[in-house]
Amino acid sequence: MLHRLCLLAVSLALISASEPPAQVPLPQPKPGEGQAATPSEKPADGTSQNPAEAPKPVPKPEPDAEQKPAVKPTGSEQKPDGEKTPVDKKIDETAPQSRRDDGGGQQKPADEAAKPDEKIPEPVKPEDPAALQACLGALKEIGAEFKPLEPIRDEEQGCGIESPVELSVVLPGIKLEPAGTMRCETALALSRWTKEIMLPAAAIAMPEKKVTAIANASTYICRNRNSAENGKISEHAKGNAVDISTISFDKGEPLVMKPRGEDGTPEGAFQRTITAAACLFFRTVLSPGSDATHQDHLHLDVLERKGGYLYCR
Repeated sequence: MLHRLCLLAVSLALISASEPPAQVPLPQPKPGEGQAATPSEKPADGTSQNPAEAPKPVPKPEPDAEQKPAVKPTGSEQKPDGEKTPVDKKIDETAPQSRRDDGGGQQKPADEAAKPDEKIPEPVKPEDPAALQACLGALKEIGAEFKPLEPIRDEEQGCGIESPVELSVVLPGIKLEPAGTMRCETALALSRWTKEIMLPAAAIAMPEKKVTAIANASTYICRNRNSAENGKISEHAKGNAVDISTISFDKGEPLVMKPRGEDGTPEGAFQRTITAAACLFFRTVLSPGSDATHQDHLHLDVLERKGGYLYCR
């Protein structure tokens, strides 16, 4: 019995010796050997942490953009960087020019607003006296009927003819209907083209007919090219051009100027022949169908170009 009590006492003593004291702190792993030390844990030796190894404070997360109340900018608000909102830009663009800021902090007065470009009219081209007399003599010799007119000057528009003539008969027996006002050079080119090209071609294509009249669709008129509001002045406004709409004969219907590129009739061949050869007498030829504004007439003019260049369509 005594022996058992001794063994029990020894066992209890050994068990008590194997358990660590309740007050003794457990050993902590070093930061480099295991899990990194957290800010709440202190080193086991009681020394302070190295500032370089101290964890950096984590900033407080901001609420998501979806959680922020959306504020819709009004038309008068501006962005923080000074940039105006699209509404302000629209207001500035539609504001009068005199109220806009010129960038220097001052507003331009209304009388300094930009003015549209003004077209400078060209002066009426003078005629060389010797060349004019030679032209008038040749026009009489070929059999044309005309009368000289007073100078036409429209300096504000840049239109006019220094020595115009009114042509009524292109050749003996062939009228210009109605009579047209133009420069002598234009009239002479029309008469020579009619005599040397139109009459021989008509005699081959339509030998049973004779040309009796040329319909004048336009001669002198003060306007821009193609009657546009802006752009260059027309050659008609200088007396350099004539438009032809029909050619009449002593029998049958007049030949109407229209696109005839695929016309296989004698009339089609006749029109193509006289329009192609017109560039031997005029410097610009726009045949019917050459562009959108020349569908129903033949345009002829004596515009001088550099190097004697001819424009034939």
